[in-house]
Amino acid sequence: MTDVKIADTSFALNSETRALNKEKQPQAFSGQTGNGDSKKKKKNLHIGTYTCFLFVFLMICIPLYVMIVTSLTTEAEAHMAAFHWIPQKGLTLSAYVTAFTKDTAGPNLLVAFWNSMWIYIPSVAVGIFMGAFAAYSFAKLEFKAKKPLFALLISGLTLPNCMGTIASFLMFDTIGWVGTPLPLIVPKMLGTVGTVFFLRQFYLGVPDDLMGAGRVDGLGEFGVFFNIMLPISLPALLSQFILVFISAYNDYMGPLLYLHNADYYTLTIAISFFSEAYAQNWPLQMAGAAIATLPLLLLYLLSQKFILAGVAISSGLKG
Repeated sequence: MTDVKIADTSFALNSETRALNKEKQPQAFSGQTGNGDSKKKKKNLHIGTYTCFLFVFLMICIPLYVMIVTSLTTEAEAHMAAFHWIPQKGLTLSAYVTAFTKDTAGPNLLVAFWNSMWIYIPSVAVGIFMGAFAAYSFAKLEFKAKKPLFALLISGLTLPNCMGTIASFLMFDTIGWVGTPLPLIVPKMLGTVGTVFFLRQFYLGVPDDLMGAGRVDGLGEFGVFFNIMLPISLPALLSQFILVFISAYNDYMGPLLYLHNADYYTLTIAISFFSEAYAQNWPLQMAGAAIATLPLLLLYLLSQKFILAGVAISSGLKG
């Protein structure tokens, strides 16, 4: 009888063990299935991300390629019905030579480029400084009606630029500035709403302990701004300068409205003279566009290191 009981007990234990193993096996299998599904999802996510990057890359590079290739083709081939991705009649620089030597009603491209530089670079630089001053005030100083004033300032972002074109023209015409570069210079020296908003967000992330340490050393508000906040925000200031300068550099409506003297024409206006009334010289126009685009590309390439280094410094401060 004892042997029978022991046998029954061992049989029962074996049955329970097999049942537990059967329960564990589906769990382990389901865990492996879950890992496989997560890997597939990650792989699909990477494929989708790279596809989007490739699409954006092509959307940016294809127009640039068409512009460069068209500027290097002959005028006869450029007027063909079918576009050739590789010029069939060879490459030529005649369009670039004509762009710098053609006698038009406007100025030479080099003169127009110089006009764009001396009109926009100083005014945008002063405007970025004024925007930094305003952003520091809204971020770190306390004064009456601070929030309503900032809300009123930001509300200007909701208005399209064309709404103020007629009013601005009438005002500048009344004070005798139409026909001079002053309507393009003075407003940009006062800064932009976007610059104030961006730099305010940056200054809000700077620890107040840095300002407190400066005040302990005897610095006033101007001293704190010039010796602490301004050096810290140089990368942000540089990025804003690039964005505002590109917007001003590409502006066509402003110079067209206010500049009536060919000696003051900017690059965008000078390139427009390459377009004729009854015939279009596509290689010449694309050469002018390529010449105008080159300074912006160089600006991006030269300032990239400083922007990345500044982002690393600012992230270290916030941490």
